[in-house]
Amino acid sequence: MKDLSQNFNLWFKRASLQAERYAMMLGFLLLTMLVITAQAVVYGSFQARGYINHLHQLEKDRNDMQVEWGQLLLEQSSWGSHSRVEATVVEQLQMSVPAAQKIILVGRP
Repeated sequence: MKDLSQNFNLWFKRASLQAERYAMMLGFLLLTMLVITAQAVVYGSFQARGYINHLHQLEKDRNDMQVEWGQLLLEQSSWGSHSRVEATVVEQLQMSVPAAQKIILVGRP
């Protein structure tokens, strides 16, 4: 009976040591996973901040381009206006509107 008791105590000590090793390995594994997860969160936050900064820059560029587009449309309309064309023709080409007597109407054949 004493041998059985000693065997049981020995087996119980081995099981305790093995359980203790498993508990330490599990603790180390959980700690490692915690550190990796924390690093992933930090990296994700860094990436998100970079994307947000890039988005803000793109929105600023879009707004600047919209302002420039509006200015170009105004410039185009001023260059193509009838009064601008007429003033340019009179100044640079010395052209004028002909008198009514000099206008000749040509009919279709």
